[in-house]
Amino acid sequence: MSIARTSEYSDLNFAFKPNPNTNDMASVKGYLSVKQSVLNILKTNHGERPFNPFFGANLSGFLFENINNVTASRIASSIKYAILNDEPRVKLLNVNVKSFPDDNAVYIKLTIQILSTSDVIDVETSLERLR
Repeated sequence: MSIARTSEYSDLNFAFKPNPNTNDMASVKGYLSVKQSVLNILKTNHGERPFNPFFGANLSGFLFENINNVTASRIASSIKYAILNDEPRVKLLNVNVKSFPDDNAVYIKLTIQILSTSDVIDVETSLERLR
């Protein structure tokens, strides 16, 4: 028997801006907390987390490959694996990876469902080489 979570998710805001009223670290709550967690997984490479060497989607390694449909498919597979293993609060509904070879960039849009509330949200980010 599983018990559904009744309290709201919360986390520190990674913008590290203080709360204007209390001057404490600001927090994010609800779906914004989960969205921030998913973005954290996407932007973390393997080996960056101490004692958890396989955490993250390890996407920066794809930036120095030729950006094409095959690379986009491999990026989508890496994202699916990372979300499945690292974020138990969500169900991944869709992964859309668009490659822009002329700009050496990749646009990523995930559609996820938060399991405790059944809310469906989109998480968007992009990856691009700086040189």
